[in-house]
Amino acid sequence: MNLWDHQKIGIDRAKVRDNFALFYETGTGKTATAINILAEWNKNNCLTSTKKILKTLVLCPPIIIRQWREEFVKYSNLAAFCVILEGTGKKRLKTMLENEGNNKIFIANYETLLMKDVFSEFQKAKLDVLICDESHKFKNPKAKRTKSVILLAEKIKKKIIMTGTPVLNSPMDLFSQFLVLDGGKTFGKNFFVFRAMYFYDKNAGMTKFNYFPDWRARPGMEEQISELISKNSMRVKKEECLDLPALVKVEVSVEMSSEQKRVYTDMEEDLLAFLSDGSVATASLALTKVLRLQQIVSGFVSQEDIEGNVAGVKKFEDVPRVAALEEILEDIVPHHKVIVWACFQHNYEQISGVCERLGVKYVEITGQRSETQKREAVESFRSDASIRVCIANQKAGGVGLNLIEASYSVYYSRSYSLEDDIQSEARNYRGGSERHTKVTRIDLVTPGSVDEIVLAALKQKQNLAEKILDLKKMLRQK
Repeated sequence: MNLWDHQKIGIDRAKVRDNFALFYETGTGKTATAINILAEWNKNNCLTSTKKILKTLVLCPPIIIRQWREEFVKYSNLAAFCVILEGTGKKRLKTMLENEGNNKIFIANYETLLMKDVFSEFQKAKLDVLICDESHKFKNPKAKRTKSVILLAEKIKKKIIMTGTPVLNSPMDLFSQFLVLDGGKTFGKNFFVFRAMYFYDKNAGMTKFNYFPDWRARPGMEEQISELISKNSMRVKKEECLDLPALVKVEVSVEMSSEQKRVYTDMEEDLLAFLSDGSVATASLALTKVLRLQQIVSGFVSQEDIEGNVAGVKKFEDVPRVAALEEILEDIVPHHKVIVWACFQHNYEQISGVCERLGVKYVEITGQRSETQKREAVESFRSDASIRVCIANQKAGGVGLNLIEASYSVYYSRSYSLEDDIQSEARNYRGGSERHTKVTRIDLVTPGSVDEIVLAALKQKQNLAEKILDLKKMLRQK
């Protein structure tokens, strides 16, 4: 397949380096670029040393492991060397040991590194290359996954990290990614030293009862960080390099039923009282209450016992959002495929019920499905013309998948995660979408509700979790 100009530039820049970051927006071909960089490294290796391929480990989300092998088939002559590591830790270890004497390209998910015996074998294997897909997944320096990747990367010479969203919350997200990439050459090895150098805590003077850290870049530091990372990275945005169709965004207003409104009002008053009592430090609890409001507008609410544990689910009988979705799908599916995104398990039942009433075939990519079932659902949606709807969770189906057969996406419910929103939107708005004259995103929104607050935060590229201190003001202003 022909490569785009920005892919060729990335390959040329990276092939003469030992480490490189592909910060290509989702859908601009970063996987193909990484595979071609690896092919160039292997070409150089064959000219100068043992004529064996470089022993490589590709780490990626589980749902796209097999998609990586397909990309190797498409873009290189290295597919025969690919070995997928799946199943139990014992099975993965067995697969590795069976290939111990040969240089291979192992493809595995990040959780593989948390399997002690397998991780130990990776360390013994003396890997030549490490490729980390969706590198923002290890932006948290405290996470076990991050610590494992950093430890493994220390003794690997050649590395590629790749993500369309290297910075989701703050430029601090870059520290761990570059520690993996270059062992600390860019930002050092100590996160706290890095943070103190480039950032300050805007809320440092607050009392401990109201304190919530709000780290901001020091004046001029964002430009300095940008300059530092530009030496070994390349940023690509869709609008700069792809001849994509128009992305049309539509908001459809959907009211709540009288019962929903009553329960919503009670829950909203409880949240406002919580935010006003000086307990903002328990931000996770505030966000749990926001989650309850999101549940209510989508048609149900989790009920809690006296200890705060979920004890059941109240499903509203009259849910106008269900009727709105039915009307939208009835109009779209005869002519177009559509992804319906939802973030709650009960929503899947509502959406599948709509499809069944309309006699529409559908598949599901949700957390309730195994990796095998999700992979089969993707393949069916892409290849079977009779399947018109894909019901998907933004987290389970929002990373790495190619669903360009759909020219419409409907957001039935949404989380407050910016990462989930960016990734899910890119499933059908990416390279290949030019087959459609336009791609349409439809957001179902309940006026005067938390829906508007969450959607406004996402439009401004904000994580609501990072703006918890402003939540009371946002609720009062809506």
